[in-house]
Amino acid sequence: MESDEELMAAIARGDERALTALIDRHAARLHGFLARVAGDRDDADDLLQETWIRVARGARTFDAARRVRPWLYGIAANLARDLHRRRAVRSRASQDGRSAAATARAPAFRPLDRIDIRARLARLPDRLREALVLRFYEGLDEAEMAEALGIPKGTVKSRVHGAIRELRRGWDAHEL
Repeated sequence: MESDEELMAAIARGDERALTALIDRHAARLHGFLARVAGDRDDADDLLQETWIRVARGARTFDAARRVRPWLYGIAANLARDLHRRRAVRSRASQDGRSAAATARAPAFRPLDRIDIRARLARLPDRLREALVLRFYEGLDEAEMAEALGIPKGTVKSRVHGAIRELRRGWDAHEL
């Protein structure tokens, strides 16, 4: 079985079978990551497709000294961040048009039994959610996470701990 790095070299030479092999090897995990980070399977499908397009286009310029797996997650994370930025702009624009009465009618809380981990993850800031998903759902180590996110290992640690702290804070608020 060829390594990811060997597959990338073959993709850079135009070998479509190597791209298919890399996709087969990583698509399911990347899709799971994107679904958790984006919060929507349809968005994850689109982001995954765009990830593979960028991999194919970037194969010739891929730095062979890097590891492929963190590079793939880095591309996917950047695309998810772009999606969240676009959503935030649209959300701010739509919130400007909302009435105060509609906001006042919204429930202040939901019973604990109806809140699931996906909803809690979705409320985390993007940078904390990405770190948590890469660490605990995707199993990347700190070095791989740092490489994928383009940040120092110390920042990776603080983001993971910050995410855990925020999740705990949310749980504690519902126990009152």
